Amino acid sequence: MTETEKIIEISFHGRGGQTAITASQLLAEMAYEKGFADAIAIPIIGAERRGAPIMAFTKVSKHKIIRTYDSVKNPDFMIIFDTSLLEMPRIKETIKEGVTILADSPIPINRDGLPNNIRIFIVDATGICIKRGFMHSSGPILNIPMLGAFGKVTGYYDLETIEKVLKKVFGESKIAKNMAVARDAFEEVKEVK
Repeated sequence: MTETEKIIEISFHGRGGQTAITASQLLAEMAYEKGFADAIAIPIIGAERRGAPIMAFTKVSKHKIIRTYDSVKNPDFMIIFDTSLLEMPRIKETIKEGVTILADSPIPINRDGLPNNIRIFIVDATGICIKRGFMHSSGPILNIPMLGAFGKVTGYYDLETIEKVLKKVFGESKIAKNMAVARDAFEEVKEVK
């Protein structure tokens, strides 16, 4: 099955307050904006509190309607907002052969115990947010830089698509700051060999 025929599954792993759930919803919007046939965001919302591990999922399809609404068990992509979560067994066990990981990290992540046939990309989203003052009361707002980096890694959407969606969702007044962090991450993401 080619990528155009399959449903692409993305898992988001972060901590409460890091905006991973919003990122999963924005990713679905960006896929629609870019002409994907279908996209759904599946947040896992419970009694999360700031700092507690959280998960969210997005499924996108270039040519077919998505008919499954369950959580993602075998992601094609994992977007990691906090690399300490990679040590959690329930997250580590979903890292299978062929997965692509995008992590918020200024340094390469440790590959020990991970399958050989995976791709790892890093972007210092936290550093970008701090540099640009893209913060809220509990810390950096990581969703926009992580989605900027994801667009570059996958080629599923570009900066223009990000800007259109962010204008629609957040309005014109916040677009300059949002696009500054998206652009930085888009340009700075790199693959770890």
